[in-house]
Amino acid sequence: MAAASEVPDYVVDYLSQQKALTLATAGSGGPHAATLVYVNEGPLLYIWLRQSAETASQVESNPDVAFAIDEYAEDWRQTKGVQGTGRCEVLTDGDELAKAADLFGRKFPDLRPGATSAVTFFRITPTELQYIDNTRGEGEPDPDEYRRESVL
Repeated sequence: MAAASEVPDYVVDYLSQQKALTLATAGSGGPHAATLVYVNEGPLLYIWLRQSAETASQVESNPDVAFAIDEYAEDWRQTKGVQGTGRCEVLTDGDELAKAADLFGRKFPDLRPGATSAVTFFRITPTELQYIDNTRGEGEPDPDEYRRESVL
Protein backbone atom coordinates (compact mmCIF):
# COMPACT_ATOMS: atom_id res chain seq x y z
CA MET A 1 0.00 0.00 0.00
CA ALA A 2 1.39 3.41 -0.98
CA ALA A 3 1.81 6.27 1.44
CA ALA A 4 -0.63 9.17 1.07
CA SER A 5 2.20 11.33 -0.29
CA GLU A 6 2.66 8.78 -3.09
CA VAL A 7 -0.88 9.12 -4.48
CA PRO A 8 -0.35 9.99 -8.16
CA ASP A 9 -0.81 13.63 -9.16
CA TYR A 10 -3.50 12.72 -11.71
CA VAL A 11 -5.62 11.24 -8.90
CA VAL A 12 -5.15 14.32 -6.70
CA ASP A 13 -5.99 16.50 -9.72
CA TYR A 14 -9.15 14.48 -10.32
CA LEU A 15 -10.17 14.90 -6.67
CA SER A 16 -9.58 18.67 -6.94
CA GLN A 17 -11.76 18.96 -10.05
CA GLN A 18 -14.84 17.20 -8.67
CA LYS A 19 -17.28 18.79 -6.23
CA ALA A 20 -19.42 16.07 -4.65
CA LEU A 21 -18.85 12.74 -2.98
CA THR A 22 -21.18 10.05 -1.75
CA LEU A 23 -20.30 9.03 1.78
CA ALA A 24 -21.40 5.69 3.21
CA THR A 25 -21.57 5.28 6.99
CA ALA A 26 -22.88 2.59 9.29
CA GLY A 27 -24.34 3.00 12.74
CA SER A 28 -26.65 1.15 15.09
CA GLY A 29 -29.57 1.95 12.77
CA GLY A 30 -27.84 0.36 9.79
CA PRO A 31 -26.09 1.80 6.75
CA HIS A 32 -26.61 5.34 5.49
CA ALA A 33 -25.41 7.20 2.38
CA ALA A 34 -25.27 10.93 1.77
CA THR A 35 -24.03 13.06 -1.11
CA LEU A 36 -21.95 16.00 0.10
CA VAL A 37 -19.73 18.76 -1.25
CA TYR A 38 -16.08 18.36 -0.35
CA VAL A 39 -12.64 19.85 -0.75
CA ASN A 40 -9.30 18.14 -0.66
CA GLU A 41 -5.69 18.73 0.17
CA GLY A 42 -3.85 15.96 -1.61
CA PRO A 43 -5.73 12.75 -0.80
CA LEU A 44 -7.21 14.18 2.43
CA LEU A 45 -10.89 15.03 2.01
CA TYR A 46 -12.84 17.60 4.02
CA ILE A 47 -16.61 17.71 4.38
CA TRP A 48 -19.00 19.67 6.53
CA LEU A 49 -22.14 18.49 8.25
CA ARG A 50 -24.73 19.91 10.58
CA GLN A 51 -24.20 18.26 13.95
CA SER A 52 -27.85 17.08 13.90
CA ALA A 53 -27.40 15.22 10.57
CA GLU A 54 -27.74 11.44 10.50
CA THR A 55 -24.33 11.20 8.84
CA ALA A 56 -22.67 13.13 11.70
CA SER A 57 -24.34 10.87 14.25
CA GLN A 58 -23.17 7.73 12.47
CA VAL A 59 -19.60 9.02 12.07
CA GLU A 60 -19.53 9.80 15.78
CA SER A 61 -20.41 6.19 16.62
CA ASN A 62 -18.33 4.60 13.84
CA PRO A 63 -15.66 6.68 12.05
CA ASP A 64 -14.97 4.01 9.40
CA VAL A 65 -16.48 5.17 6.10
CA ALA A 66 -16.56 4.40 2.41
CA PHE A 67 -16.91 6.98 -0.35
CA ALA A 68 -17.23 7.41 -4.08
CA ILE A 69 -16.40 10.43 -6.22
CA ASP A 70 -17.37 10.13 -9.84
CA GLU A 71 -18.81 11.80 -12.86
CA TYR A 72 -21.75 10.54 -14.88
CA ALA A 73 -21.16 9.61 -18.50
CA GLU A 74 -23.76 8.32 -20.99
CA ASP A 75 -21.04 6.11 -22.45
CA TRP A 76 -19.60 3.86 -19.69
CA ARG A 77 -16.27 3.92 -21.54
CA GLN A 78 -15.97 7.57 -20.46
CA THR A 79 -16.49 6.80 -16.75
CA LYS A 80 -13.94 8.09 -14.28
CA GLY A 81 -14.00 8.09 -10.51
CA VAL A 82 -12.43 7.33 -7.17
CA GLN A 83 -13.66 4.81 -4.64
CA GLY A 84 -12.20 4.53 -1.20
CA THR A 85 -12.42 3.73 2.45
CA GLY A 86 -11.08 5.70 5.36
CA ARG A 87 -11.56 7.28 8.76
CA CYS A 88 -13.80 10.31 9.18
CA GLU A 89 -13.06 12.52 12.17
CA VAL A 90 -14.23 15.88 13.49
CA LEU A 91 -11.71 18.66 13.03
CA THR A 92 -10.75 20.18 16.37
CA ASP A 93 -7.41 21.84 15.53
CA GLY A 94 -7.92 25.56 14.88
CA ASP A 95 -5.30 25.74 12.12
CA GLU A 96 -6.79 22.77 10.27
CA LEU A 97 -10.31 24.22 10.68
CA ALA A 98 -9.12 27.49 9.16
CA LYS A 99 -7.43 25.62 6.31
CA ALA A 100 -10.59 23.61 5.57
CA ALA A 101 -12.76 26.75 5.62
CA ASP A 102 -10.30 28.48 3.26
CA LEU A 103 -10.32 25.49 0.88
CA PHE A 104 -14.13 25.56 0.82
CA GLY A 105 -14.13 29.31 0.18
CA ARG A 106 -11.75 28.95 -2.76
CA LYS A 107 -13.52 25.96 -4.34
CA PHE A 108 -17.03 27.30 -3.70
CA PRO A 109 -16.67 31.09 -3.95
CA ASP A 110 -20.44 31.64 -3.93
CA LEU A 111 -20.61 30.60 -0.28
CA ARG A 112 -21.62 33.60 1.74
CA PRO A 113 -19.24 34.57 4.55
CA GLY A 114 -20.25 32.91 7.78
CA ALA A 115 -22.12 30.09 6.01
CA THR A 116 -19.85 27.61 7.71
CA SER A 117 -20.57 28.81 11.25
CA ALA A 118 -23.47 26.36 11.81
CA VAL A 119 -21.61 23.27 10.62
CA THR A 120 -18.93 20.91 11.84
CA PHE A 121 -15.95 20.15 9.63
CA PHE A 122 -14.71 16.58 9.23
CA ARG A 123 -11.55 15.13 7.69
CA ILE A 124 -11.62 11.84 5.78
CA THR A 125 -8.21 10.18 5.82
CA PRO A 126 -8.27 7.51 3.12
CA THR A 127 -6.91 4.08 3.98
CA GLU A 128 -7.61 2.71 0.51
CA LEU A 129 -8.15 4.48 -2.82
CA GLN A 130 -8.97 3.07 -6.21
CA TYR A 131 -8.95 5.20 -9.34
CA ILE A 132 -11.28 4.19 -12.15
CA ASP A 133 -10.62 5.46 -15.66
CA ASN A 134 -12.43 3.67 -18.44
CA THR A 135 -11.13 6.19 -20.99
CA ARG A 136 -7.75 4.42 -20.89
CA GLY A 137 -9.17 1.17 -22.21
CA GLU A 138 -7.93 -0.26 -25.46
CA GLY A 139 -10.40 -1.63 -27.97
CA GLU A 140 -13.70 -2.76 -26.51
CA PRO A 141 -13.20 -3.70 -22.85
CA ASP A 142 -15.64 -5.97 -21.09
CA PRO A 143 -18.50 -3.70 -19.86
CA ASP A 144 -18.53 -5.61 -16.57
CA GLU A 145 -14.91 -4.73 -15.80
CA TYR A 146 -13.84 -1.24 -14.86
CA ARG A 147 -10.32 -0.03 -15.45
CA ARG A 148 -9.44 0.06 -11.78
CA GLU A 149 -6.10 0.98 -10.21
CA SER A 150 -5.31 0.85 -6.51
CA VAL A 151 -3.45 4.07 -5.69
CA LEU A 152 -3.37 3.89 -1.88
